[in-house]
Amino acid sequence: MNYNRLILWITSLVLIAFEIYSFTTDSHYKWDFFFLIGLLWAVYFMRDKIKLHPLHFFLFSLFLVMHNLGTFGTYSNYYFGFEYDFWVHSYFGLVSAFILYRTYRLAGPYRGWFVYLAIIAVILGFSAFHEIFEYAGAMTVGKGEGVLFVGAGDTDEWDTQKDMRNNLIGAIVGLALYRIYQFALPSNVRGKRKKIR
Repeated sequence: MNYNRLILWITSLVLIAFEIYSFTTDSHYKWDFFFLIGLLWAVYFMRDKIKLHPLHFFLFSLFLVMHNLGTFGTYSNYYFGFEYDFWVHSYFGLVSAFILYRTYRLAGPYRGWFVYLAIIAVILGFSAFHEIFEYAGAMTVGKGEGVLFVGAGDTDEWDTQKDMRNNLIGAIVGLALYRIYQFALPSNVRGKRKKIR
């Protein structure tokens, strides 16, 4: 069974359902759909090049759904003492670290400790691009919800720095978890899986 394809279609249907809801409620998240569905399909089409594991693609798809839950007002809420925005950005860093670690270990040019620095730099680059994109959207269309507007989750004057910090926290946790997973493997399995992790 092709799990990545299954994940692609299920996530696409979930995002389409959110899009229909966004149109019926006139939520600004109706514009996010185009970016999210494009990102989902782009990652799917790069799956062989980036050595995408189905579990990582599933976790990435959950990130897209988590972001789009904003159409229900989640970015105005706090969960376990933290803004929803904290959880989404941290989770993005975590999932990106998983995907990039596997990519760099199997197809990347970097080795040793530099892999970790490269992954963190790439994730912070993604984060910076997102913040600039969000800023450009806010300057163009103003207040509201979603990635193109300034709204819930973006009201703090330090929002950009906090979002990037949260992505960094997620990336560090993701890299640590991947490393712990590697050490937890029995030594005979670890040796055999060294090239395919």
